Amino acid sequence: MGHQVMKGMILVTGATGLVGFSIVKKLVERGHAVRAIVRDISRAKAALDSSVDIVAGDVTDRASLERAAVGVGSIFHAAGLPEQWVRDEALFEQVNTVGTANLLAVAQKAGVERFVYTSTMDVFDAQPGGTLAEDRPATGSKPTAYERSKMAAQALVQDAQAKGLSTVHLNPSAVYGPSPSCTALNKLIVDVLNRKVPLLPPLGIPYVHADGVAQAHIQAWEHAPDGARYLLSDGYTSYRELGEHVAKIAGHGRVPPVAPLWLLKGVVGLTSPLGDWFGLRPPMSRGELAFLQWDVRVDASKAQRELNFQPTALDAGLTETVKYFTDSAR
Repeated sequence: MGHQVMKGMILVTGATGLVGFSIVKKLVERGHAVRAIVRDISRAKAALDSSVDIVAGDVTDRASLERAAVGVGSIFHAAGLPEQWVRDEALFEQVNTVGTANLLAVAQKAGVERFVYTSTMDVFDAQPGGTLAEDRPATGSKPTAYERSKMAAQALVQDAQAKGLSTVHLNPSAVYGPSPSCTALNKLIVDVLNRKVPLLPPLGIPYVHADGVAQAHIQAWEHAPDGARYLLSDGYTSYRELGEHVAKIAGHGRVPPVAPLWLLKGVVGLTSPLGDWFGLRPPMSRGELAFLQWDVRVDASKAQRELNFQPTALDAGLTETVKYFTDSAR
């Protein structure tokens, strides 16, 4: 049985990030009243529709969340520190875990009707090269601080669900698409576009376009059963194929060569200690190498059945993304 939500003000965290930005855009297009809690007001005003109520705050500042949640009926929690290198790995827990705990407490106190949580495919288990599915949640410890922080956050959301808060989880693979945030897969796309990638990684990655992710969030908010989880992915591509697509769309034809895995392992082994000691970001972090070697696929059939999730063709999605970042650079 689906869940019918009431109308009213919707609070979105991470509204200038990749997923949150797309969620806000879709909600505004549907005529919903949206409030965005952001750290940078001027950046948000430049990026978001003028109808959005923009308020200053941070998920690590519970008082700011309490102010933002006044009069709110639903929350889309898309803020988070994505998998990237940071010298102090405690930041992952502070933002992803404690930040989620803060927002859940505020949601429960404010009587929020539904809490839509943007999680990650990383909280599921599969052997290297295997396929992720919703019925195989991770049970052991994960190799990176990012993954551990997201697993802990997921447990907090599940606990809030058990205590009466209506929640739903969305678990995207690597997200890309038009956004003011040039991180993760978007950064690789832009770097290939600008010929700043000397070597592409080997193996590949499951990917998903931000528009489809946002649409699935809204469908889940409107219709998904309490506590449901949905993996979201358009497909799997090798990094070589990704580079070929971007180079073709850009019209410059240069596809960086693919680095052998042994070389990347050596680079990580040599440069990661320097990053730890001196605070310099290594060319590839230990976490990025661990994710690369995982090399999983994603079964998104549940989202297709229950949320009418429609995968975006990679060439179409990349064409739109390259145009967005090319236009933004002008």
